[in-house]
Amino acid sequence: MGGEPADITEFPWQVNIFDQGRHLCGGSILNEWWILSASHCFINKNTSTLEIIHENRNDITMNLTRIKVDKLITHPYFDSWILDNDIALLLLQSPFNLSVTKVPICLSEVTDIHRWRNCWVSGWGLTIPLGGVHQELQKVNIQLVKWRKCSNIMPMVTRNMLCAGNAHGGKDACQGDSGGPLVCQKKDKNIWYQLGIVSWGVGCGRKNVPGVYTKVANYLVWINVETNLSGRPYMYEPDSGYSLLLSPSPILLLYFVMLLLTL
Repeated sequence: MGGEPADITEFPWQVNIFDQGRHLCGGSILNEWWILSASHCFINKNTSTLEIIHENRNDITMNLTRIKVDKLITHPYFDSWILDNDIALLLLQSPFNLSVTKVPICLSEVTDIHRWRNCWVSGWGLTIPLGGVHQELQKVNIQLVKWRKCSNIMPMVTRNMLCAGNAHGGKDACQGDSGGPLVCQKKDKNIWYQLGIVSWGVGCGRKNVPGVYTKVANYLVWINVETNLSGRPYMYEPDSGYSLLLSPSPILLLYFVMLLLTL
């Protein structure tokens, strides 16, 4: 809400997720096979009724790409009460033909909010309270908020979440934007990275109450493991000067160690 119409060439990684022919949530393209979204979108949903829509609209025509979902992977520790670990992966039945208007979004392990600038969230959600889902893709410029400040406002925020909004209110993600990407640029680069996934909020666009997003940087290992296990590996490229993940074997070893520590 509080945004403006967006062109898909501005957010070429953005997809619309339909369930039984109706808008359900947003998502983002990781590569030709994988879509990133939020676990809460798929509570009590059947994979067979899910469809990924990529919209390429201009002043004259609108071209839609529709692909069915082959596999839905929600996080094993997703908490539907406080929406912790609110992240999901969708494997497509057939790959996207990537192009200028269908571009994967980059991921980053950099979590220092001072390293980021020019943050936007996009989607088809409500633009006014109690309104309807928007037909055109919308975008809104918001600012990242320090975790400690956010947790003071909303104590249920976990370390797997990040916050962003507008201090004056009126600019925010809202119902219908869930699962969509929060993207930013680094201060020294023009490349776009997805930092967050639209997860939840206390109302929409309230003054001094930021929206809450799944912190994607906390799930890079999980994404690599799950995509490898599914036979369609997603290759993440470290961008902070060190190699986080090099091959599937260390990924699997680290993941199983993490699982053991949580038992």
